[in-house]
Amino acid sequence: MSIEFLRSHAKRLSEFAKETELKAKANPDDFFLQIAAKNQRDAAASVRSECALSTAERNGALVDLRLIGPRADGSVSLETFVKAMHPFVNACKLAAYKIRNGQEAASRVSREISSTLNIKLAGLAPGSTHILMTGNASPDLTGESLFNETIKQLFELLNSDNASFYDSIDTVGGKAAHHISELMKSLDSAGLAAELSWNGPGGRRVWAGRPDEIVRVRALIEAVQEPTTFDEKIEGTVAGIRDTGRLHVRTDDGMISIRYPLKLTKEVQLLRISSPAVLNVKTTRYWDAASKQHVSKRRLISVVP
Repeated sequence: MSIEFLRSHAKRLSEFAKETELKAKANPDDFFLQIAAKNQRDAAASVRSECALSTAERNGALVDLRLIGPRADGSVSLETFVKAMHPFVNACKLAAYKIRNGQEAASRVSREISSTLNIKLAGLAPGSTHILMTGNASPDLTGESLFNETIKQLFELLNSDNASFYDSIDTVGGKAAHHISELMKSLDSAGLAAELSWNGPGGRRVWAGRPDEIVRVRALIEAVQEPTTFDEKIEGTVAGIRDTGRLHVRTDDGMISIRYPLKLTKEVQLLRISSPAVLNVKTTRYWDAASKQHVSKRRLISVVP
């Protein structure tokens, strides 16, 4: 059903419910009229909720976590629900902070980040095995949506392979990745598989969390060793600026890819292709045990005038 139909249907049901409620108040002893009033109120509320969820999904603001397995037999325990929700929401907040500011949160994530994301429990779909969450997908003054970018990058992490894994880790940060690992641990302990889906601006994204996939993601994250970080000054020619948060610079040593945080978007947009640039960057060097070599990732700190 279209959102327009749901909105119109909800309006009509609300009008009917108000009329019946007035009649019910005028006839308090009419039991069946009281029941009819309640049923109509519930029906109108149900359609309004469905309309809100459909609108959120259309706007890229709805995330659906579906729990699958022998224990997801129509409902989930409160403990399982909390263990799934808590690490995912924490991962979102910590990843959002890293994406916006380019560095890990020192302690608790600021209220401003939480308010911008505005992640809420939208409801439990039939059977209580679908956890529906909504967030604020509206763009900020830079034209970017922190919620959209955060959810996109978490899907990149979940679906990453060995080649792209460290890029994802560097983007969302080790703290956010730790909470994703905790989510994997909770699902594994509960004997559950999961499917996470999101209809974002770039199309529908899905993470198929089969038991072997849960083990794979958890193993990748837990294998990450403490990286080393140091400051660098990169001098070269701007070769490319991507709306995915990447800046490519051609140097004497070859092409270098630098990720820039959302807060530096305006500064980066002032750069011109083929023009010289001097950039202060923070380089993080990881040890990849699988390939037995170091992997370096660079993050923009500032553009030197």
